[in-house]
Amino acid sequence: MKKGMKVNFIAWVAAAAIVAAAVPINMIFTKLDVSVDVTPYNAYSLSDNAKEALSSLEKPVEMTVLYELDALYEGCKHGEAEYMMADMFVSTMRQMDEFDKITLNEINIEKNPGYIKEIDPDGFMNLSAADIILECDGNIRDISFLTLFTTNPETGSVEFYGENAILGAIDYLQSGTTPTIYFAEGHGEKSIDKYANLVNMLKTQNYAVKPLNIGFTGSIPEDATTIVFAAPAEDISDKEKEIILDYTQNGGNLTMLLSPQEKKIAFKNIEEILKTYEIAMDYNRIYETQSGYCLPGDQYTVMCQFSDKEFNKPLIEAQGGSSLYMPSSRSFYYVGSDDSELEVEELISTYDTAMSELYGGTKTDAQMPAGILYLAAKAEDPTRNGSKLFVAGSADFIEDATIKRILESAEDVSLAPYLFLSTVSWMDKVNTASLYPTRVQATDYITIPDTKTGNIILVVMIAFPILIAGSGVIVWARRHNA
Repeated sequence: MKKGMKVNFIAWVAAAAIVAAAVPINMIFTKLDVSVDVTPYNAYSLSDNAKEALSSLEKPVEMTVLYELDALYEGCKHGEAEYMMADMFVSTMRQMDEFDKITLNEINIEKNPGYIKEIDPDGFMNLSAADIILECDGNIRDISFLTLFTTNPETGSVEFYGENAILGAIDYLQSGTTPTIYFAEGHGEKSIDKYANLVNMLKTQNYAVKPLNIGFTGSIPEDATTIVFAAPAEDISDKEKEIILDYTQNGGNLTMLLSPQEKKIAFKNIEEILKTYEIAMDYNRIYETQSGYCLPGDQYTVMCQFSDKEFNKPLIEAQGGSSLYMPSSRSFYYVGSDDSELEVEELISTYDTAMSELYGGTKTDAQMPAGILYLAAKAEDPTRNGSKLFVAGSADFIEDATIKRILESAEDVSLAPYLFLSTVSWMDKVNTASLYPTRVQATDYITIPDTKTGNIILVVMIAFPILIAGSGVIVWARRHNA
């Protein structure tokens, strides 16, 4: 056999051997249910840091997925983004379940809707299918399935934050820290004593409630779920503003209950903080012109309507024949842009028969808004590690005296505490830990700017191999005939 033919023969035999070996190897791996992650960024494998953290857990953790994991693949085709999302999620859950201190449960809440009532009887947690419930040492944390993924705007790749979020929540539960709601003091705010009913409800949800004078302490405690400003009568200081902005920059949350104040002063620093969430406040007091949309005999205690947002669905369902009333409230408006990264949503508004009057502030000729006015909103800033804000135009709506008055006058149930507690639950999502890497869908891609460039690439990709192969054939032919 000639040397050239011998080389070609050996190459063909080697290629055939590789193909032949791949088939039984693949069958063996499938039979043994073994897989090897060869994707970029190890998209389907736990990181070394995650494995180390899970191996060193001191307390057992019950991890419940509100769906059957295998069912997440239904309706998805292999290679599609939805399939990859399910695959990364399922792989992470099952790998975590291999560690001694982790127990994984799967409960399909569509087949067993009563489970949500058991774990969240009042609906504060806003649970949905495929969400994760983590239980450790009597404390509970929930993680929304949809918050585990985001799409990179530049590449279009799906990024998976599941490892970050779950390990961050487990770290939090293992620490034994009690999440705390701090009520700010030092600016004429309402005392915690005014909210005894709300405080008791918070404590039943495993929260501590404490006062906090930021001007005195010069800092905000690490266990803060949110800082509540309940009807400040004066503006915060420049120093306090900087402390609060540093706190929010690191993912801290705020609850601003900004009742109208008759004083002719401007809340400059508070307004600057609101502006970072693209929200502005009016210096007004709202009243209702239709008696059917206010508390009997009190046009300043207005009936509200919930906006059609996902956040409000449990509240709307719980509403029944009851209404939410806001006493002595100001209004707010949006000041962001269309390309903003912030997520801002109005939560409650007046009816279109509402009016407002100038109340407080330093301007005497300000135009007062009327019609449908926004009385409460929420905002989330992904650029500040998910910092969240809940803002409402009154601190009175959750006060014991107000709730009692409304129940005596018009309603069987007060929805005010449920709205407040829903915002606390929304804020109490443990921020992701940077210790654990983000994973992306395992799809390699090339960005082609236009059709002409695409055609050139296509020609090169087809023609270049043909030219190489043709050159090889010519060389072989010349040698063969030599």
